[in-house]
Order: sequence, then structure tokens, then C-alpha cells
Amino acid sequence: MNTLTQENNRELTEKVEEKDQKQSVRVYSPNVDVMETEESILFRVEMPGVDQSSVEISIEKDQLILEGKFVPPAEPRGQVRLAEYREGNYFRKFTIGKAIHSDKAIAKMKNGILELTIPKMEPKKTKIEIQK
Repeated sequence: MNTLTQENNRELTEKVEEKDQKQSVRVYSPNVDVMETEESILFRVEMPGVDQSSVEISIEKDQLILEGKFVPPAEPRGQVRLAEYREGNYFRKFTIGKAIHSDKAIAKMKNGILELTIPKMEPKKTKIEIQK
């Protein structure tokens, strides 16, 4: 798990440096729970304030990339005394070492929690005959 943290920190740094050249945008690393069953891998990702239309999920080779954009409400509700939520992007990247059905993945978002279920492939069983 330490390798995942180091990899994500590197990705965050690269994203921040990329964005700094254009404009300063905060990059958040969302909290993620990963669970595995015999049939699937489930990712539960916290993205408070993110609208589901701004979430992007992609799988390339064995890399799962989760991104989301947070834009705070434009209308002020009073005089701001403390503002910790600022515009920014959520970003996490995972290496999936299992054979999966990426085309059968199911994503749902409710109350700022993204749930992504990716079915695993059945391992192929092959009987090999010994030649005489």
C-alpha cells in the first residue's frame, strides 16, 4: 500500500506542476476504500461537493484513473469567515493486478461518494496434454 501512496503523491505533484503553468488549481487526493470479492473489485471514493457529471473514470491497460472537479457554489450565503473548500480537482490512480471486465464496470454516485464495481474475469482453465 505504501507504493500506492508514493505513486499517487508523485501523480499529484505532476498534476499540480502541470496546472501551475496554466493556473493555480488545488489537487485533492480523495479517501478510498478498496474491497475485493471473488467476483469483483469495489472502490468507494469520497468526493464531497463533486457533481457526478464532472467525474471521469478511465481504465488504460492495468491503470484505473479516478478524477473529479469541485467547484464551490457561486452565490454567497453570507460573509465568509473561513473557507477551506476551494475549487480543485480530485485525483487518484491505481494499478489493478487482476484480469477485469472494464466494459462491465458499474459506477454510482450518491452524497459525494463514488462507488465503482469492476467485475473480475474468470481464470481460464486449460488442460494441457503431454506429448508422447
